[in-house]
Parts: sequence; structure tokens; C-alpha cells
Amino acid sequence: MKKTQKPCSKVNFGYGRQLRYALCQALTAFYGDKNHYGTRRAHQYRVRIFARYCMRQGVFDARLITQSVLDAYGRYLKARLQGEYVWPDGAIDKPISVAYAHNLVSTANTALYAMRGDMKAEISALQALAANRKFVREIPAQADQRSVTQAAARMVSAGDRRGAAVVLLARCWGMRAQEAMLQDLQRMQREILETGRAWILEGCKGGRKSPDRWILSTPQRLEALGFALHTRPIGSRCLLDKTETVKVFYQRELNRCRRVLRSFGVVSYRELRAAFAADVYQSITGVLPMSGVHVPRDLDKKARAEVARVLGHGRIQVSSGYVGGY
Repeated sequence: MKKTQKPCSKVNFGYGRQLRYALCQALTAFYGDKNHYGTRRAHQYRVRIFARYCMRQGVFDARLITQSVLDAYGRYLKARLQGEYVWPDGAIDKPISVAYAHNLVSTANTALYAMRGDMKAEISALQALAANRKFVREIPAQADQRSVTQAAARMVSAGDRRGAAVVLLARCWGMRAQEAMLQDLQRMQREILETGRAWILEGCKGGRKSPDRWILSTPQRLEALGFALHTRPIGSRCLLDKTETVKVFYQRELNRCRRVLRSFGVVSYRELRAAFAADVYQSITGVLPMSGVHVPRDLDKKARAEVARVLGHGRIQVSSGYVGGY
């Protein structure tokens, strides 16, 4: 991805006088202000921890972030893996997970590269943390159909009909939130009428459009699609208005709906995909994943391959993040 280097003679390489603001501005310039909204949003949310750490160390200018500062940041994150981190002034930072620590390291490296245009100073998550991420789900998905339906009803009563449509599409079709927003609903309806199945094509991660990611229609999935079709703005083929952006829809509606989901015990939109994956796994094996019931290895492998396919992943190993390990 091409990036224009800012003059090195200016504070924070010319992106602003406040360190956190400058890092966020560099990320926006790197990804583009109209692209990769989800990625930018995640990095800009996490970079605040890196900026706060640097400022607590007396570093207020990104030009002064050296390899030793990054190494110390790695030790700070490693300490938070083991428990609370207490600063000299008595402030306490809560413990974090291995996965989140890896994400924080990735954000620091990405933000500095976006700002500097080189990787002369970077941090290795594996070396700094001495711990690998765990991609294997350890508890069953917490998004049963009844709770999701009740949450969607609450959203509808609050006027967030499109948010409810995103939730139902994610739970019944296994879509990511952005996929549910941008999916061509008319195309899906036409494909179901012609073939009895529909493809998930728009809004996919990395812009992928896999011809293998088709999903059979069921009464429940048809109902979710029908609700979305009746909810979409007039003249639009998806849930977004023609003049609306993904960022605006996230901010105006989906953030509110996320809070509603949590009030019904569903921690995130990804949990809806995990519950969908559990349904797919059960449809093949006859048992829910992580239920303690033994599943023959060949049948388990077949179910995991199907989970990976319908969720839009190219590797069967990724299914462990949704249905647990064997």
C-alpha cells in the first residue's frame, strides 16, 4: 500500500502535535479515509494504549520512539499477561489476554510504519511476549436463536430495524457485520429461487469473492433474508442507503445494537458467526461442538471443512476458532 512520507523535521513527522492524534492520522493516511474502516477503527482504538505508554515514559514525539522504547513496551505488555500492572504513581492497568497483547504489538508496528514508512524499529510479538495466541475456542458459542431473536425484537422496537437485520443475517447466514451491510439482497433472493442456495460475495474480508461460499436456503434463513429485504432503504440492493458509508452505519446504528446484544448475553457480532458455525457442525455430526460427545475423526474433519467453507475461510484450521479443537 503506497504511502507518502512526511517530513522528518516536524513533530510526530508532521501528523500533529499530540502523539495519539498523530498516530491515528498516520493510520488514516496509510489506509485511506474511505477504505478499510474496520481495520482502521481497530488500530486507532488500540493505538491509544501505545501512545499512553510512550507519554508515561516521557516520549511525546514519535521521532523519539527508538527500539529500546519498543522493547520496553513489549516488557510492559508481557507483565500485563501475568496480572495487574502498577505504575509508580499508583495507577493500575488490568491484565490482558495473549491474543489482545499480540494485537497491541501489531498496532504499534503498523502505526509506526504508517508514520515513518520503514521498519527500522519494530517489535516481535513472539519474542517480547514469549507466548503464542490461542486460536482454539474453549467455550461454546453464546448466541442461541431465542436470545438473538429477542435482541433483534428489542432493536426493532427502538427503531434500529437495519441493525436487527444485520444481527439476523449474521446469525442465520454466518455473515460478518460488514458482509451483512453490503450484501446484494436481491441477488441472494434470485439465486435462492433459481438454485435453492445463495452466495456470500459482497463486503468480504480482503475483498475476496469465493465461488465456493454458497449456503443452502432454510425457512429460518429465508425469514432473515425476507426481513432484510423489507428493511433495506428504498432503491438500494443492500442495507446501506446509496449515500451512506459503512463507517456512518457503524457509528449511527451498529454500535447501539452491539450494546443490545450484550444485554442478551451475546458478546459480539463474531459470536453470531460462531453460533452459525455450531449449527453447521451439528447438521453434519449430529452433536453440538464442545458438548463432550465423541465424534469420529473423519466426520469431525468433514464438519470442520464445511464450517471453514461457509464462513469464507480457505483453511480448515480456522474452524477451531469457531467450534473448538478436536
